[in-house]
Amino acid sequence: MTSRPQGRTVRRMAGVVLAALVGFMALPAGADEVARGDSEWTRRAEGERDGSPKPDPIRAAIRFYEDALRSDPENLEARWKLLRSLHFAGDFAIEDSKETRRIFDRAKDVSEQGLELLADRAGFGVRLEQLEPAEIGPHLAAKGIPRSDVARLYFWSAINWGAWSRAVGLLGAVRNGVANRLFRCTRIAMALEPEYDGGAAFRLLGRLHAELPRVPFVSGWVDREQAIPLVERAYAIAPENPGNRLLLALTLLDLAPERRTEALALLEQVDQLTPRPSMQIEDLAMRVEARDRLATERAGGTT
Repeated sequence: MTSRPQGRTVRRMAGVVLAALVGFMALPAGADEVARGDSEWTRRAEGERDGSPKPDPIRAAIRFYEDALRSDPENLEARWKLLRSLHFAGDFAIEDSKETRRIFDRAKDVSEQGLELLADRAGFGVRLEQLEPAEIGPHLAAKGIPRSDVARLYFWSAINWGAWSRAVGLLGAVRNGVANRLFRCTRIAMALEPEYDGGAAFRLLGRLHAELPRVPFVSGWVDREQAIPLVERAYAIAPENPGNRLLLALTLLDLAPERRTEALALLEQVDQLTPRPSMQIEDLAMRVEARDRLATERAGGTT
């Protein structure tokens, strides 16, 4: 009387085990390395002193993400997370200027390879940044390519190109075509995932409009009048985000002196913030920048 139920139980358990094995085998190449990289990424603030962390955790994260890409060069998640880690290392964890330059040179290579592979995978015949941003989402959906990963690949590509360009200066970046690259990459990130990191692409594009020189036939897209609305859009998405408060304040001070009181209030909020545990180093850096700008403003006039 009990043999049939036991038989069904055995078969059911065998099916569960088989499903688990198939699921394990179906994990994308490099998934384990990405998970290990994520674990090291969460440790990136360890050993922080005066806003500078120990470099060992972020170097370990970089190694794991690079291992994942060696297993699967088309792994978009591993690539954008590698770009994010390289930027953190170059901006916060590495003090040697030559090594920092090598890091951002490496980020350029990682970005370029990834964007080329993505173009081949998407089958557009051209790089995505040569298309209108609104056209890209439907193409990605048809190919089964996650738009979120593509958005973040373009966003962190832009961030690293911007970091690299600081070494050559803003005008040099414009002349070398970096400004147009930043513009195209940021617009794609905005179109595909507008709310990522509290509207990060909006605040980035807003600052590009605020800071870059407008050179005819080279960076003709630069428009000071678009700067404040773009940063305000990011602020509307996430008003509690310290980056949105800081960049709105800086943009107002640069372009809208009549809103100085509002800008100083935003800077004071950033100056007094308690760093988020998950963003300790980044928040400390923003607090220092807000404090420095407040000191400059107060030295130059009354609040």
